[in-house]
Amino acid sequence: MQANASRAAFASAPPSGPPAGRATVLNGLCLVALWLSLAATPLLAQPRPGPGERVRPPAAPVEPPIPGSKSRTPPATSGSKAGGGAAARNAGTKPPVTLISVELLTGADSANLKTYDWAKQCQQLNVSCTIRRGREDDKPGITEQTQGSLRQLKIVGRIDRRGRAVFPERQFAPGEGEAFADWLAELKVYGAQGAPEGQVVWGLQPEQFASVYESLALPIAFATEGVAVAELLGQFRLSPKHPLRQTAEATQRLTELGPEATCGQNVRGLAQGTGLALVLAEHGLGFRPRRNPDGSIDLALFVPGEGPNAWPVGWPRPRPPGEVAPSLFQFRDIHFAEVEVDAALAAGAEVSKVPVLFDTPSLRAKEIDLAERGVDFPLKRTTWAQAYDRILGKAGCKYEILIDEGGRPFVWVTTLQTPARRGAGG
Repeated sequence: MQANASRAAFASAPPSGPPAGRATVLNGLCLVALWLSLAATPLLAQPRPGPGERVRPPAAPVEPPIPGSKSRTPPATSGSKAGGGAAARNAGTKPPVTLISVELLTGADSANLKTYDWAKQCQQLNVSCTIRRGREDDKPGITEQTQGSLRQLKIVGRIDRRGRAVFPERQFAPGEGEAFADWLAELKVYGAQGAPEGQVVWGLQPEQFASVYESLALPIAFATEGVAVAELLGQFRLSPKHPLRQTAEATQRLTELGPEATCGQNVRGLAQGTGLALVLAEHGLGFRPRRNPDGSIDLALFVPGEGPNAWPVGWPRPRPPGEVAPSLFQFRDIHFAEVEVDAALAAGAEVSKVPVLFDTPSLRAKEIDLAERGVDFPLKRTTWAQAYDRILGKAGCKYEILIDEGGRPFVWVTTLQTPARRGAGG
C-alpha cells in the first residue's frame, strides 16, 4: 500500500519532551511474562488433547532452507516414522536414542488389579515399569536426562481408584492402551516436552520462546517495498540456531506467486520477526517456530491452515502508549485537505518517526483500500494519536500501537472487526 504525502499540508510545532519512538527492550522477566500471557490467550493457544487423545506430529515434509538465505545452517533432513503411528519429521540433526522407564504409584484407593494391567502394557512395549506404594510427597512427573546421544526419560504416574493411569496433563482409562502406546512413542521422539502439537505457544518453554524472540530482534537493513518476495527471503539475516525452512505447501505457493509477487510496504528498520511476518502475510504465508525431535528449533515457512498460528506482526506493548511512542501524543498543529487516507498516515509517520504498517489481508477481505479513500482534517492543535482515531474511524478502520521484537513501536492499521492486542495502558 503506497502512501504519498506530497498532498498533505500540516504545520508542526517543534518537538519537545521525550524522544520519538523509544525502544522498549524486553528483558528476561518481561519475555517470561509475555509467554505466560500468550499461553493464556487465544492468540497462540492450540487445543490441548483430551484424555487418551492422540497427538499427531506434523506430516508436512521439510524442505531445505530458503535459497539465498544468509542462515548458514545445512539443509534439513527428513525423519522417519516413530513407533505407534506417531510420525515425526526431523528438520535438525538425528535425535538421541531414548530410553523410557515408567513408575506407577499406588495408594489405599488404587485399583490394584488394573495396576498390573498397565505394567503388562509397558512390558509389551519393551518399556521398563516399576510399581510401588506412593509416598505423601510423590507427584506425577516426567524427568529427562541426556548424556551424549542417549536420552533417558523417567515417567511417574499414579493409579486412581478407577484404574486410570494419571500422568502430568494426561490420563488413560483402562482399555486405552493404544493411546497410551502412542503417547510413549511421542515422548520417545520428542522427549519430555512431547510433540509441540496441541500445546500453547508452539509447544515452546519460556526459555525456548525467548531464544527465538531475541534472535528475531535484529533490525532489517534493506528496502522491502516493491521488492519480490522470493528475493526478500534471501536477504533476512536469521540466526543459525533458528534457520528458516519451508514446507512443501509453502514451496508450491511461492512457485505459484512467481517474481511478480512483491512486498507492498516498507519495513526497513523494524525487527526481522515483525518484518518477515508482514512480508509473508501479504501473500497468504506465515512462519512459526517448530520444535524438532532432536530439540532444535527452526522457523517453518508455511501456508496458514497447515498447523498452529503464525508468528504475529508485532506484539502487545509492555507500557502505556504514551511511554512507548511519546511523539504520537505531542500536541501539534495538524491540517490537510483532500488527501488519501494512506497519505495522511504517511505524513503522521514522517513527523512522529513512528512507522505505520497495514494489515493488508484483513483490509483486503473487507474491500478497504485506503489509497482510494479521501479525508479532510481542518486545522486543529491535537496529537497524531487523536488524528489517527478520526482519520481511520471515517474509513471503517482502527489502529493499535504495537512493538516489534527489538522493542521499537509502530502503528498497526487494521479493520474494526480484528481482535485487539492491546498492551499496558489500554
